[in-house]
Amino acid sequence: MRGRSARKGGYRRQLAVLLYAAFVGLLLASYVAPLQQIAESRSRIPELRQELRAAEAENAAYRRQIGELSTPEGIERAARERYGMVRPGEKVYILPDAEDGDGRP
Repeated sequence: MRGRSARKGGYRRQLAVLLYAAFVGLLLASYVAPLQQIAESRSRIPELRQELRAAEAENAAYRRQIGELSTPEGIERAARERYGMVRPGEKVYILPDAEDGDGRP
């Protein structure tokens, strides 16, 4: 009888080891996807830092432009450059493009 109970105990032990190994395997498998996502996210950090620096530089340029357009001189300069506006009494001379070469516009 003892041989039978020893075999039965051996099977239980093997089953317990097998179940434990399966549990550990499933646990490790559940960590694979999050670890891949973390690795991919870390690889994007330099790219995102570069994008951030570019956005900060663009914001600084916009702040300078806002500062310039907050003064009467800045508004006048923008009106002259962008819209071709002139003050009353000023004369406007339109020069031909240098690309034409024949002197005509």
